[in-house]
Amino acid sequence: MAPDSYRLLIEKLDGFIRKYYQNQLIRGAIYAFTLSLGFFLLVTLLESFGHFSIGLRTFLFWAFILGIGFLLVRFVVLPLAHLYRIGKIISHEEAARIIGKHFSHVQDKLLNVLQLRELAGSAGDNALIEASISQKVDELRPVPFVAAVNLRENRRYLRYAALPLAVLLVLLFAAPSLITDSTKRLIEHRTYFEKPAPFQFVVENKSLRAIQQEDFRLDVRIEGKEIPAEASIELDGKLFRLEKESATKFHYNFRNLQQPQEFRLTADGFYSSTYQLEAVPKPTLMNFQVRLDYPAYLNKKSETLENNGDLVLPAGTRVTWTFNTRNTDVFRLAFGDTLLALQPEGEERFSLSRRFLHNDSYALLPSNRFLGSPDTVKYGITIVPDQYPTITMEEQQDSLSPKRTFFRGLVRDDYGFSALSFHYHFLKSNDTTGANRNRTFSENLPVNRSLTTDAFYYSWDLSSVNIQAGDEVEYYFEVRDNDGVSGPKAARTPVRVFKAPSLREIAESSEKSNQSIKSDLTESIRKAQQLQKDVNDLNRKLLEKKEASWEDRKKAEELLKREQELRKQLEEISKQNQEKNRQEQEYKRVNEDILAKQEQLQSLLDKLMSPELEKLMQQLQELMQQLDKTQLQEQLGQMKNDNKDLQKELERTLELFKQMEFEQKMQESIDKLKDLAKKQDDLSKQADDKNADSKDLQAKQDELNKEFDDFRKDMDELAKKNDALEEKQNLENTDQQEQEIQQEMENSSQQLNQGKNNKAGKSQKNAAQKMDQLAQKMEKNQQQMEQEQAEEDMDALRALLENLLRMSFDQEQLMTDLKGMDINNPQFLRAGQEQRRLKDNARVIEDSLFALSKRVMQIQAKVNQEIAAINLNMGEAIDNLEERNVPQARSRQQFVMTSVNNLTLLLSEALQQMQQQQANAQPSASCKKPGKKKSSSIAEMKKMQQELNKNMQKMKDQLKQQGSKSQGKISKDQSMSEQLAKMAAQQEYIRQQLQQLNQEDNKDGRKSLGNLEDIANQMEQTEKDIVNRMISDQTLRRQEEILTRLLESERAERERDQDEQRKSEEAKNRFERNPAAFEEYKRLKLKEMELLRTVPPSLSSFYRQKVSDYFQSIEK
Repeated sequence: MAPDSYRLLIEKLDGFIRKYYQNQLIRGAIYAFTLSLGFFLLVTLLESFGHFSIGLRTFLFWAFILGIGFLLVRFVVLPLAHLYRIGKIISHEEAARIIGKHFSHVQDKLLNVLQLRELAGSAGDNALIEASISQKVDELRPVPFVAAVNLRENRRYLRYAALPLAVLLVLLFAAPSLITDSTKRLIEHRTYFEKPAPFQFVVENKSLRAIQQEDFRLDVRIEGKEIPAEASIELDGKLFRLEKESATKFHYNFRNLQQPQEFRLTADGFYSSTYQLEAVPKPTLMNFQVRLDYPAYLNKKSETLENNGDLVLPAGTRVTWTFNTRNTDVFRLAFGDTLLALQPEGEERFSLSRRFLHNDSYALLPSNRFLGSPDTVKYGITIVPDQYPTITMEEQQDSLSPKRTFFRGLVRDDYGFSALSFHYHFLKSNDTTGANRNRTFSENLPVNRSLTTDAFYYSWDLSSVNIQAGDEVEYYFEVRDNDGVSGPKAARTPVRVFKAPSLREIAESSEKSNQSIKSDLTESIRKAQQLQKDVNDLNRKLLEKKEASWEDRKKAEELLKREQELRKQLEEISKQNQEKNRQEQEYKRVNEDILAKQEQLQSLLDKLMSPELEKLMQQLQELMQQLDKTQLQEQLGQMKNDNKDLQKELERTLELFKQMEFEQKMQESIDKLKDLAKKQDDLSKQADDKNADSKDLQAKQDELNKEFDDFRKDMDELAKKNDALEEKQNLENTDQQEQEIQQEMENSSQQLNQGKNNKAGKSQKNAAQKMDQLAQKMEKNQQQMEQEQAEEDMDALRALLENLLRMSFDQEQLMTDLKGMDINNPQFLRAGQEQRRLKDNARVIEDSLFALSKRVMQIQAKVNQEIAAINLNMGEAIDNLEERNVPQARSRQQFVMTSVNNLTLLLSEALQQMQQQQANAQPSASCKKPGKKKSSSIAEMKKMQQELNKNMQKMKDQLKQQGSKSQGKISKDQSMSEQLAKMAAQQEYIRQQLQQLNQEDNKDGRKSLGNLEDIANQMEQTEKDIVNRMISDQTLRRQEEILTRLLESERAERERDQDEQRKSEEAKNRFERNPAAFEEYKRLKLKEMELLRTVPPSLSSFYRQKVSDYFQSIEK
């Protein structure tokens, strides 16, 4: 008991020491603040009255800085360091003396205890000493040591800070310049400040000429060192105070000035020179009349307007003005740059007549010999011809398909419309068929010709015209009016351009999204780990308490809030990955294996936050209101386990994401290299043409060189992604081949620059061939890596299944042995040891399984949960065996058996899926017949068809080089016959796969992939041509047509797969009918039509337009 009592005594002493330095810190802060403020006032006031030189100000500035630094170190930093036990602090003996002085009944008792304790450590027989210590500790137990330090005593030191603070506040309100100006000079101590000169009056008015019977404002500014508080103006020997605007600005208003006026300015006994204010008469317009004589063909009577200068007139109207004035000698009208003097018609009466065909504006300029035109009045004349129509348009892109755009627009004209149309034109097309190159489309839209304002709605789907990545399409709407005199006039919306993202932009966007997703997953793992730690800490604290406190509830609420934030973050990651996949699939031909893995990975992301965890969060929130410790501990324990599972799944998902990213990057690199090889081969054929332009060829070659540089960068990035994997792939080094290709390409560029097209063509062919070889090597490496990884993973999974079965048998045997075994039996201890051995084996299985799950997507998340349940129940069983609670131990063992059986089934299912996938995998390059699955996809068949077409073209080229006279007749050479037989077999295989796919597609009778039967018939005709040893130009054209139709079917297949992925028939029909937004547009259109029909037909076109504008404005 003595050691514990003494330890509590020492803890109380440590608490006193902390409070002792807290008191020093508070008191030091007050001292530092008071002295710093006093020092600041002293320095600023000295500078304010002394206006020191640069040297003295520099000295004061640094003295102030050093003084403040010293005060902070002395009174704040040192006590703060001692508070955290940094540096030399008071010992327990010193603290005991201070406490003894404060508490009279303690005196030296506390010090004696410390001395006795020290003596007990050195003495041999210390039982008596320990008893004495225990007695004195019991006497000192009720004494509150921290009460020896009274923090409230520091309040009396605050009054010392109040004095300089009060002085500072008074100065800031009464004379702020004393503080602010001197402070500025001290801060800018290296700047010279000149002493102000005596004040002087400055009249800010540009002219002292006033207009009679008007007010005149005199603006005065006072400059100088001493600015008077007041200033006055002397008029006719009398003083009038100036209105003060600021410390230096004043003004005075002369009311209704009738005659010239002399004045002087004065302040503090100083006078300015005498000023003369003139007063001149003002020319004034009293009233005017406007006579409007309309063109005869309008059959409209003339009319006269009173004091109406802004006019809206039909073209050809003659306007006659009559102006009545006062104090006016000359009256002019200014039309733009033209100035017209009006003819006088009596005393101060003027008139002018003019005919208008276009919009104009004019200004009234009355003047006299004193004033030019003091008040210029401007008016506008609006001529209403047959106006051009106007058209406005709003667009909104479909959130699910960027290729689809919705338009809503408004057309207007003064008399009606004749046509409305939509136009778009391909500025740039990457369609391999060339169908969209420089292609222009137009479509007429319905418009109501009897209205002057009409709304239109249109839905534009670019997927119907086979838009490709990197395509650019300009588009606009055009409306024509019904002008019967000059002919219909047209108006267009601004030409806009739809730019489909290029493959490079898509790749960059995908890479950016990938980095963001990986970063977010890593951050989520960190948060899950921290959350796991905090749950453990809270659970441990609850174990030390009898009841859960309010603070525990707050901590649990915080954990719940952080768990919810983590859930939201995971939902955002899932959405971000889904959006990335959608963007890639929109324009890119993604490999089917990659698509499947993307779907599996998306499924993993969607299932990260299970409904069970959400239910647990709700239960935990309810328990927090009850403050039930036992239930709260149970829920926190469950939360800990679930959070551990979540952390594992996050780590697994991150690694699977990196693996899929690597595979996708490699497939894209292979595809890019194949595309480059084709472009390089095509360019080599162009170089063989004698009429080809070397500069154009060189520009294209340079572009290919840049693309190959990008490919090499992609390969470097691929290597980095491989290095980022936990289990790196056996990626072959292709640097040497890349350098050889790059050298060939650079040689071709140099040769083209020198005009050696033939040599350049050979280098280009060499580069293309080496690209093909490198692509084949990479494909082989890719297949080999996939096969090796699959075999390795299946072997690991089989080994895990064997270990599981062995553990299952051992656990079952252990359960049998425990049945009926007496707890006093010596074999009972061996049963516990056997259970521990099984638990160790289970941990090894768990680690191996978790590592395998990071590579194999087929392993469900439930697998890791089951193995975690096995370890948990085994641990409970061991605890029960130690407590000799056999029934509960057998119950836990039964749970273990259930989880083992479930886990065995799950792993068996995963192994079966992997074996099936391996059986359906693509064959190696040595396979004579291409094929992948029982029913290949359109993308695979298109790829095989492309390869077949290329081989047929090469054979035709070889025949030309051999000098065959007939272009289609095939030689009976044995090797050639073998190649032809292989081609025929390949075409037959593609046709059979296509027919099988067609049968599957036509099960529901929709033919969603198009008419595949016609494509199969064309393939059959090609087979006959090959067998009959006749390959003609017509055969090659048919092959290109087959490839084009396969591309269209591939796009249809991809769209169908996307629809199936969305799991919504409504989403699928979305493009077959107007969306909900368009239904709303239609409703608005009908409403607008009803409003427009309420416009009275008797109104003129101008007012009809104004009413229409009003209706449109209230709709907005």
